[in-house]
Amino acid sequence: MRIWSGRRGWISLGFVTHGAALILGAARLQASPEDDHFTQRVWPLLDRACVKCHGPEKQQGELRLDSREAALKGGQTGAALVPGRPEESLMLTLLRHPRGDLERMPPKDRLAEAEIAEIERWVKDGAPWSARPATPESPAAAGERIGDAWHDPRNPIVRIFGGRRLDLWSLHPLKHDAPPEPPPDRKTWVRNPIDRFVAVKLAQAGKQPPPEADRRTLARRLSFDLTGLPPSPEQVAEFVRDPSPGAYERFADALLASPRYGEHQARMWLDVVRYADSNGFDWDEFRPNAWRFRDYVIRSFNEDKPYDRFVREQLAGDEMIAGEPQNEAERDALIATGFLRLGPHDNSAASFGEANKVRQQWMADLVETTGAAFLGVTMACCRCHDHKYDPLSQADHYRLRAFFEPLKAADDLPIDLASEQQEIRAANAPIEEKIKAAREQRDALLSAVKERLKTKKDDEARKAFTPEEKAAYEKADAETQALKKQMKPFTTALLAVDADGAIPTTVILGGGRLDQPKEAVSPGFFSVLDPNPAAIAKPARANSSGRRTALADWIVAPDNPLTARVIVNRIWQQHFGEGLVHSPNDFGLAGAKPGDPALLDWLATSFVREGWSLKKLRRLIVTSATYRQQAPPRRLTAEMLRDAMLSVSGRLLPTDSGAPIWPELPAEVLKANPAFLDDNAEKTKGWYPSPAEKAPVRSVFLVQKRTVRVPLLETFDLPENANSCARRGVSTVAPQALTLLNSPFAIEVARAL
Repeated sequence: MRIWSGRRGWISLGFVTHGAALILGAARLQASPEDDHFTQRVWPLLDRACVKCHGPEKQQGELRLDSREAALKGGQTGAALVPGRPEESLMLTLLRHPRGDLERMPPKDRLAEAEIAEIERWVKDGAPWSARPATPESPAAAGERIGDAWHDPRNPIVRIFGGRRLDLWSLHPLKHDAPPEPPPDRKTWVRNPIDRFVAVKLAQAGKQPPPEADRRTLARRLSFDLTGLPPSPEQVAEFVRDPSPGAYERFADALLASPRYGEHQARMWLDVVRYADSNGFDWDEFRPNAWRFRDYVIRSFNEDKPYDRFVREQLAGDEMIAGEPQNEAERDALIATGFLRLGPHDNSAASFGEANKVRQQWMADLVETTGAAFLGVTMACCRCHDHKYDPLSQADHYRLRAFFEPLKAADDLPIDLASEQQEIRAANAPIEEKIKAAREQRDALLSAVKERLKTKKDDEARKAFTPEEKAAYEKADAETQALKKQMKPFTTALLAVDADGAIPTTVILGGGRLDQPKEAVSPGFFSVLDPNPAAIAKPARANSSGRRTALADWIVAPDNPLTARVIVNRIWQQHFGEGLVHSPNDFGLAGAKPGDPALLDWLATSFVREGWSLKKLRRLIVTSATYRQQAPPRRLTAEMLRDAMLSVSGRLLPTDSGAPIWPELPAEVLKANPAFLDDNAEKTKGWYPSPAEKAPVRSVFLVQKRTVRVPLLETFDLPENANSCARRGVSTVAPQALTLLNSPFAIEVARAL
């Protein structure tokens, strides 16, 4: 959004939440450069370095520096400020060159020379003193909206960081500049707009584009990149022999339409959202239904679900439907909330009175994974204090947490379609009546004995049964258990929904510690963009808060400067090995800057304009001359390596969904794991191999336990996924060669080939 401010021209108000304008006020729009300099540069320095000792609470030397009048009046040693005369202003003398009878100020955390120069410039300008930014002690007027940090000096980020850190590239609005005109000698090389950007960069570096790769290489490159599998010899031969225009594009389209596409692309997203089939921690219990989320991701990629809906479903899919799911799309929206449950979870903590600690870990994990996965922001850095590098406050961490505050696990919520649930209830109704009758018979017998004994205790009554009473009781109990087994179960998944009742208040935790609660916060976004409490509307689901829907809407708003940039960069990284930004989970000041900002923004804005279609984005990339050029070979991922070996040996099974497959583990691994040796009655801690004939499936369908990974995949850098994995590590170690030569799996597929 832009507004006209007279002599200052058009001013961008930046990112505006829910279409609400940021009200800056007429005085702000007419502010002079000198006023701006004071509010954005000088006041934050005075507030940080001076007001603590010379303000409303404390006046050392009878001096106050929280108003112009007080500074002009001065203290015991005279006036602190003489407008227009920095050499006569005592405050500057003390900041830079103290007199022999006075101590340099402030005693600790002294200002840098550049910061003192800002104050000196202000004094030379006549020491204008306009409205100051809001602080916790002097907030903005109730109901008044505060603008972003670039245009409103009251923004808390301006105060915290003294007007610095606002040059962070990723927070500036997206630009959709037209692709540049390539140099005349490169025009024939260009195939699509991507190449225009690259051609200009190459020309600036004095380099020629590499020649195009041969057709066999292109066939293999496309197949591995889009499906994670090598092309068959027949596919390669057909492509090499086809000289017709559009043969390359048709081959790419066929791969994009293959079910194998979603199976491969899902792996990237499962890394990003830290997917695993187990809880982690010491017990690392198996999660029987986590795989439904994995299959949801595969379906979403195969269907080319718009990325903005994909994000909304994972954050607030339950709030998108009114009740029981009416169709497959609504069922998927429910399953998608598995994202909210995927992080590590310590089931044993409650046994030691640490339930609050576990919930704190859950909330922190959600904030930090949401920040990394969708926004490329390192929220873990501001859980305990203001961010060390980026314009994010500690309050921002807890403002995001407040969106998740009402959450509870919902593993018993049926995901069957409404019509299916009705059929299940109808089938179970007569059985439930029989169970009720059997229970009443059993309870009546127990009540009669309790009446005879004049006791209220069930245990005493059962001990006093006659042989006939005991037999009748056990018969009724056995009938009840047998009838329960006849009940048709509902289908469940790893889900989360809002709990009923009052929502707990979110408070900032000093140092991130539960025992140091500070001020309360409301749900809100990054203060640098919008410091106001979030507007939250009632969602479709009647008993939900709508908080997560508000968060999701903000994340996928077309003018959010982060979301599209982050996902476009992830896709580019998949195809080229490096992203345009080399730190895909960190678009902050400590992360990498984009190698070609104009190309990144053009791709991001085009992606949104094309309906958030990932398949269209990938097609654009792989049909470019940039993608087709000769390049150094890249290592396959662990899954691609295993799947390729199965594929070329003819052993790969056509499994495309379902519960995970458990491969055999070496005996030394089984014997060394304490959880395996101390399993529980539910058998969730051990390792139970699937039948050998079911093992040759794609690696995405293998079980993924956090503490024990499949050795072959671990050797080739499979992440453990306790946290979001933005990019796989690539190691070169001796066990990799030994595994390919000597492992039972390698020998097995070699013999099959």
